[in-house]
Amino acid sequence: MSHPAASGTANELASPSPDAATEVRRQLGLAWPVVLGQVGLIAMNVEDLLIVGRLGETATAAVGLAHTWGFATLALGIGACAGIDPLVSQAWGAGDRPAAVRALLRGAVVVGALSLPIIAVHFGSEAFLQAAGQPDGIVPLAASYCRVLGLGVPPFFAFQILRQFLQGSGRMRAATWAIAIGNVANIALALLLVHGAFGIPGMGPIGSAWATLAVRWLMALVLLLAALPVLRVDWPGLEGVFSTRALTQVAAITLPVGLQVGLEVWAFNLASFMAGWLGATATAAHTVGLSLASASFMIPLGISAAAATRVGNLVGAGGPWQRAARVALALGACSMCGSAALYALFPAPLARLYNADPAVIAAAAAILPIAALFQVFDGTQAVGFGVLRGLGDTRLPLLANVVGYGCIGLPVGAFLAFELNWGLSGIWLGLTLGLASVAAILVGRIQWMARINR
Repeated sequence: MSHPAASGTANELASPSPDAATEVRRQLGLAWPVVLGQVGLIAMNVEDLLIVGRLGETATAAVGLAHTWGFATLALGIGACAGIDPLVSQAWGAGDRPAAVRALLRGAVVVGALSLPIIAVHFGSEAFLQAAGQPDGIVPLAASYCRVLGLGVPPFFAFQILRQFLQGSGRMRAATWAIAIGNVANIALALLLVHGAFGIPGMGPIGSAWATLAVRWLMALVLLLAALPVLRVDWPGLEGVFSTRALTQVAAITLPVGLQVGLEVWAFNLASFMAGWLGATATAAHTVGLSLASASFMIPLGISAAAATRVGNLVGAGGPWQRAARVALALGACSMCGSAALYALFPAPLARLYNADPAVIAAAAAILPIAALFQVFDGTQAVGFGVLRGLGDTRLPLLANVVGYGCIGLPVGAFLAFELNWGLSGIWLGLTLGLASVAAILVGRIQWMARINR
């Protein structure tokens, strides 16, 4: 049904573009705030490591391990929050704004239930880290850090689901502002709580965890304030929100996205473990490669969010979405061509930015040309996920990750690395083949859906 308060932004997002150039401009306009936001989230981890780094190697290693483990445990919930994309964007496209708010509320219930075991894992992190064979000298501190972060799971997911809700209506900049505010607060609070100032004694590394906790609550509050005008006008009431049937339907859409994101995160964690089996030099080189790949991945991640919003709005409005999908896929692949060229042409200078050890530079330079190919497939699959989320297809992407990582990427990487003695290059070739498989499955699915929906 239509709604009198439907915004001009929502109407524009639900209107087909007259040509590809206009579609490119619309999607880039949606994508760039998301890219900046993702960079801001990564910056917070870097800030924590730099501030804690003055306390020594053990403190830095413990905080780094805590961040890695914390993100791995959050991945399922982050994906589940993204799973409300089709519900929100299609409702906005259809002009049914109360339905979009209802999707937010039901998604919050599902993610709230999911947060309970995730909090428990945070509090039980010491046993998990010990079982994973992490160094005894840093596990207790990393576990204490994770326990504090466990208190921040609810506000973190509140921020994430409000972010997806606002993005579904084309309001991409609210989260960017919240993250910018969060960065400023994180630097100030971490410096104060870690090292102390103004008569306040420093708490050491654990002070960084308390700063992160406070910042998560702050960012959630900022986004809630940004969403309040929409919620106030379009509030549908709580009737039907807690319906078992409705919550089951929402869970059936959101949980596959959570599992899909979780599989991807854990696949790369397992690849890191395999690199660790090859020794310290391979581990350092692998870290260099992942750092570079993660930085360039922010661009297709933003395009993926734009694609989910744009395609979802068009589907909700009953309009043609095929051009938007094609443009998004092309942008995702092309956005990685620049970084791919850099990795292929200048592997050693890029590696030298991270590490001065000649052995590490040589090992990283050997995998960066592989990472160049990796980039194009990674950009394509990231945007493919966004397009399919906008279409409401969340189960096939989960299957694609199972096949791409579980059946191809990791097994092939392990075989090449350890059976054929290709070392780190074998692991990266396996990941590249896995990403290529995922990208092929997703693009094939989009083309099939485009044909049957003409």
